[in-house]
Parts: sequence; C-alpha cells; structure tokens
Amino acid sequence: MSKKSRFKQTRPHRTVFAPETGEAPLYWECPVCGYISGDPQFMDGEHPCPICGATDGERRVYPTERIRRLDARIRRYNAEGDHEIVVILVMALLEAVLEDILDRIMDAQGATLPLRRMVMDTQRAIGTRIGKLFPALAGEEFEEAAAELGYRDFPYRWRQLREARNAFIHDSPFNDARETLQPAMGNDAMELLDQSYKLFVLLNNRFVADGFSED
Repeated sequence: MSKKSRFKQTRPHRTVFAPETGEAPLYWECPVCGYISGDPQFMDGEHPCPICGATDGERRVYPTERIRRLDARIRRYNAEGDHEIVVILVMALLEAVLEDILDRIMDAQGATLPLRRMVMDTQRAIGTRIGKLFPALAGEEFEEAAAELGYRDFPYRWRQLREARNAFIHDSPFNDARETLQPAMGNDAMELLDQSYKLFVLLNNRFVADGFSED
C-alpha cells in the first residue's frame, strides 16, 4: 500500500486560502497526509485534519523558508521597478514550485527518495517536467489540471513569460534574442507568482492529500 492511499478522502472538504498580505502567504501542512490549509485554526494541530483526521504532529509551514526569502527579494525588486530581474526570478521560483509538487506526487505514490532524486535529475528541462512527467504522475495534462482548478490561463501565461525570459538571457542563434523585457511583463510575473501558491495548494490537495495513488 502506498503511504497516502490510506488517507483516501472520505468526507467533503474545501481548500482554505491564506489571506493576501503583499508577501508570501502562510499555509500549514498536515505531517500525516500532506493536506495544506491557510486556515489559522489548522496551525495548532488540535483541530483534526479534514482529510485524515490527524491531530498529532507539528503542522509544517508552507512555503518553505527558502522560497519565502526568494519571494521577499522578488517583491523588493518589483517595488524598485526592476521588472527584468522580477521576471527572471519569478520564473526560477515557479520552476522550484513545480519541482516541489512533482516530488510530492511521487512521494505520495510511494517513490523512494533515491528514485525521486534520480527522476528529477534526469528530467531537468521545465518543458519535459510539465509536458511529460506531470501527466505521467497525475494522469492528466498540466493544462487540464490547472483549468479544472480554476487557473485555465496560468500555463499559457507561464509559457509566454518563460519564452521571453529565455530570449532575454540566452544569446542563441536558434532563438530571436530580446534586448529588453517590457514593464508589463513584470506585472504579469507578479500575478503569476501570487497565483502559483494557490494553484500549488490546490494541486497538492488533489493529487497528494486526497490519496491520489491507489494500489
């Protein structure tokens, strides 16, 4: 039995988003099944998890401190109007968020740490992770999952900004180089940054905490 299939959802629940505060949101994660919630009552561990019913164990904070530091730096650059750095760093952060959700799904399906590390090391390209690895793990395309969770435009806008970022930082004869990134792209990047946390939580609660993998 995979370690998450024991917690297959048996009662309805809804994801509670963290309030928007102008900085990285604050969520708490159930250490037993991986469910994530922005409900402050979920922090103390005394309120049962709506997925597995657990009340024991320390509820972990999401995003991690590493992501929170990068988020703070991005928002500082955005306040200073440095939109090109904002685009570059947001794209890096979104790739880290995607890597995290892929690792969580593999973990939920019973993959060992060495196996997960090997998969991520051999599937480094972001396009491959989105286009092949995610569908192989989740059973549906990333675009389909995002649309079903209310973020239909997210994959397209992310791809457009990745292409612009790549054209800006890579001096390649195979791609049209960009001399600048427009200020509007910085605004788009910040919108994607804020949306990415909510989409990540929804993907996690669907494909990880709900006991997606069954034997």
